[in-house]
Amino acid sequence: MEKLDELDLVILKILQEDCKRNIGEISEILKIPKSTVHYRIGRLEKLGFIEGCYAKVSAEKLGKNLVAITLVRAKYRPGYHEKVGEKIKELPGVWAVYFVFGETDFVVLLRVSDVKELMKTIEQMMNIEEIERTSTMIVAKTIKEDPRIRIY
Repeated sequence: MEKLDELDLVILKILQEDCKRNIGEISEILKIPKSTVHYRIGRLEKLGFIEGCYAKVSAEKLGKNLVAITLVRAKYRPGYHEKVGEKIKELPGVWAVYFVFGETDFVVLLRVSDVKELMKTIEQMMNIEEIERTSTMIVAKTIKEDPRIRIY
């Protein structure tokens, strides 16, 4: 694994806080040449430390107020986690799928408009041949939700 130095980490932190910052702004903040910032960002992308830049869109403004967590148990077969995971991730409202160890095989995070839409997605999930059962919890209140990685 490639080692990152302090400058790489600071650049990552700046971009994670506001990915709209341009090379000139980052150059001014860090008091280094634009060419250095450009090179470092390109290198971080090439090495896979930067996977993309996204806008944080308001789920509430889009009417996607209902958050649910579904625990999924699937039928064990060789490679089932990849096959089932691929099917689950394509369902509407699914924004994260985690394959986990234990009694549950997958943890699925959903964001939908209402219970009707949630039920439709759960029914589609249950129609996946390899899924044995699901258990869904509706989130009453979000205390913290932040996809950013803490960079020291």
